[in-house]
Amino acid sequence: MTMAQRRVARLKDRLLTGLCVLAAVAVALFALSRGNPRAAAIGAGLFLGYAVLHAVMRRLEPAARVVSGLGADAREQLIHYRATRTAGQTALVIVAVGVAMSLFAKWDTGLWIAGSAMAVLASFVVGLWFFSRES
Repeated sequence: MTMAQRRVARLKDRLLTGLCVLAAVAVALFALSRGNPRAAAIGAGLFLGYAVLHAVMRRLEPAARVVSGLGADAREQLIHYRATRTAGQTALVIVAVGVAMSLFAKWDTGLWIAGSAMAVLASFVVGLWFFSRES
């Protein structure tokens, strides 16, 4: 893929994400003007969720090339390694805090499991973004 093709692809990706955000705002405003806050929250949430999903998938493309082995260079492999290491470190910290809270504060484990899965995934995505900007 040439640089011009990458620029066009990035522009299309950002345009789609931007349009999803605009659609979320439009749906929320329209539903709120009709007096339906529940429809505003659900409609805007769906559009924003799709925008976030699309943005995350765009960021994970280099990692997918690393995993599949198609076109991954040393830089992308290093970014993937660092993001994976960051996610692992985040998981270890969450486990330590979770065990401490379970032992000393008698917290429910269900919330910890759901929150931990979300935090580890988020740390991986943020790690990919951060380390790809750094290089």
